[in-house]
Amino acid sequence: MTRTPPSTLPAGITRRGVFARVTGAAGLAAVAACQTTGRDLKHAAAEEAVFGWGVASGDPTRSSVIIWTRALPENPGNPVLEVVYELAEDTGFRNVLKAGVAQTSANRDFTVKMDVEGLTPGQTYYYRFRAGSTYSPVGRTRTLPAEDKRPINLALASCANYPSGFYNAYREISLIEDLDAVIHVGDYIYEHAAGKYDGAVGERIGRVHLPANEIVTLADYRERLAQYREDEDLQAAHAHAPFITVWDDHETANNSWQHGASGHDPETEGTWDARRDAALQAYFEWLPMRDPASGAARDRLNRVYDFGSIASLIVIETRLTGRDQQLSFERDMPLHEDGSPDLEAFERDVLENPERTMMGYAQEEWFADALKKSRQRNMQWQVIANQTVMARMRTPDFLSILPQEIVEPAIASGGYVSGWLQRSTLGLPVGLDSWDGYSAARTRFYDSALAADANLVVLSGDSHMFWANELHYPGTEAFVGLEFATGSITSPGGYGYINDTAEFYDTVERAVVAKNPDVQHANVHDHGFIHLTLTREDVRARYIGVSTITDPNYEATCFLDVTAAPSKGMKETN
Repeated sequence: MTRTPPSTLPAGITRRGVFARVTGAAGLAAVAACQTTGRDLKHAAAEEAVFGWGVASGDPTRSSVIIWTRALPENPGNPVLEVVYELAEDTGFRNVLKAGVAQTSANRDFTVKMDVEGLTPGQTYYYRFRAGSTYSPVGRTRTLPAEDKRPINLALASCANYPSGFYNAYREISLIEDLDAVIHVGDYIYEHAAGKYDGAVGERIGRVHLPANEIVTLADYRERLAQYREDEDLQAAHAHAPFITVWDDHETANNSWQHGASGHDPETEGTWDARRDAALQAYFEWLPMRDPASGAARDRLNRVYDFGSIASLIVIETRLTGRDQQLSFERDMPLHEDGSPDLEAFERDVLENPERTMMGYAQEEWFADALKKSRQRNMQWQVIANQTVMARMRTPDFLSILPQEIVEPAIASGGYVSGWLQRSTLGLPVGLDSWDGYSAARTRFYDSALAADANLVVLSGDSHMFWANELHYPGTEAFVGLEFATGSITSPGGYGYINDTAEFYDTVERAVVAKNPDVQHANVHDHGFIHLTLTREDVRARYIGVSTITDPNYEATCFLDVTAAPSKGMKETN
């Protein structure tokens, strides 16, 4: 595919291819708005502004949707800016259905967010903003359907490190015809300093992080979000369909949990609470989603979206609400008297510790109730927007599987890769930041799904690799549900630090699938997203990869196409 310039409205063409803690940060400044009644909007919003960050919509219901933009006054001395918004059923805005005036200011980084209500279920709308004589680009959005008139089309995305490459996968999402929503399960931005984490790639292709430092303050997070939102391909995806979003760790700091992060140093970066609250304030300013209710905990992000009677999308938060600190093989591994690792004690007493939580007990209770209520409403599928991989995934013995010409230099290099390869002989979980590090919590998750008789579909990201998994109950191996885990938009996969040849990736994928009964298909190399289509009869997942992320010209292909019926395992579509 040859990349084309972004249009005002992306073409709709299919290519072939309750909680305890209340945060202490200052509340988000409210956006004042008035509808057209009693005011001539022709003379409103007279001051000129720049719409350099596109438009977006999100958080749809059956009768409302959030629309978003950022409008920066041309006169920087003005503390408050008025913006007119319009919503219509046609791109020419010949019949404006909803219109009004919003006010914004530096208190919310001149972002504008409106909750447009009184809309029709399952309807496509178009929206735009105006300041002075300048109009924003036009965005397309859609309310949730009340009836099952057609299949539900969703895109699943995750992990978009700006310096790692061009957002070709976002561009591809913007070309999906009849898209209902984009489900973004986290790592929308990355917090690293310029030069870190694929910084050399960013230097080479002209995508260097701003600000140059690791982001810590509110001003830092705002600047980083603004940089990401200047990207034309991300703007195209946002303009094409409403986003339903939840953060993972990099929106705050690497490997975050409820009381800190491995990527946060209180000695040099201040308190965790201050950094977390700054990050979340900027996130709510810049993402098209409803702000927290007054006095509510900002880190609570549980929501349910019903798509007709086909599916309930249940969004869970697994980072900041109730997650216990991640385990560490070096810190938490029990040892025998001779200093060797006591694997039996590690499995029994550490990994299986019943007190460890991923969501927190209050959210676990909420989740169990949400599943039951979804089934009581006769919703066919219970689709979970979840951040990290849920399936059981143990490391194959890579020292014996991989050729010595790959193993020997990797071991000799020392560092994390060397230790990880040597530890692979023990058959431990691939990673402890995923649900494998919280196995008792995962079992409780499965208990809730089975108790509700849920037709479970878990959507995951974070790993930077594609997985098609069948989830099974530990011990009995009873079928629990499906997991579709997307690769990254751009962020690098971990196996690439060992070797970067097609033969190596093929060997790894075969070994991981053979080792792990949950894992049906693996792709540990490609970047892209998953296109999901749901009906009451089945769910279909098309795994879309892009040929390159270091060149803005790319090809997109579907490298895996699987379907599944309710309560059944998946099968590959020919």
